[in-house]
Amino acid sequence: MSYRTILVHLDDSARCAARIDLAADIAAHQGGHLIGFAPTGWVEMPAGIGHAVGGTNYVQLSFEHLLQRAQRVSASVTGRLAAQHAGLSYESRVHEGDPVGGIIRMARVSDLVVVGQTEDEAAASVPPDFPQRVVLGAGVPVLVVPYAGRFDTVGRRVLVAWDGSREAARALGASLPLLARASHVHAAVFDRKGRPEGVHGWQLEYLRQWFARHGVDASVARETTEIGIGEAVLSRAADVSADLLVMGAYGHSRVAEFVLGGVTRTILSGMTVPVLMAH
Repeated sequence: MSYRTILVHLDDSARCAARIDLAADIAAHQGGHLIGFAPTGWVEMPAGIGHAVGGTNYVQLSFEHLLQRAQRVSASVTGRLAAQHAGLSYESRVHEGDPVGGIIRMARVSDLVVVGQTEDEAAASVPPDFPQRVVLGAGVPVLVVPYAGRFDTVGRRVLVAWDGSREAARALGASLPLLARASHVHAAVFDRKGRPEGVHGWQLEYLRQWFARHGVDASVARETTEIGIGEAVLSRAADVSADLLVMGAYGHSRVAEFVLGGVTRTILSGMTVPVLMAH
């Protein structure tokens, strides 16, 4: 099992280069193909809006500005990959339509999606809740890269946040191409003090056996915390010097609204290492 098609979101933010290099490194190690996806951020205007004023069509000018920006981003990425990642199979494409719907459709013919954590001043090409919507809608694993910090390697020391749920199982299985390269994996079940989360002891033993059958060097532990689960996960990731966190993403979509579970929301806002999520 490997990631043969890796999709990475492109924008003109200062952090885009780090995201590209990380995605390229994964693609190189997996023998995969990297696709850069540069959305314009353009959203179709309602009929009747955008007629020319004084001979100037401002809607058309706005579209052309956004398109040119996306084209510059795409061209810059192509140049960076050619110069710094020789031998890598890659392409870069500009998307003129809805950025969320576009990357989700591309994700469903990909093996892994790489996006950035939302910054305080998010790039105008995507909405502020872009990572959340991609995680909940992609149907494939999504690697979210923090907007701060340097990540030369990802997946050498991995923390798996395990609670026995469907989402956790999907994330675990989807992370195998990275786990296979890890020097050590630490899987942890977090119980609130006095409130066990429902993962039985026999499940932990079978989880150990699952790792062993896949040739993954892993420890499995149950931990009790007096703080929130999300905060406990982030704290444990720091304790074990993890460079990757693997976990299920909880949430659901409603009309014009994407609602995340509390732990998922905490991780996406406070993450300090890349997080591989699956929903």
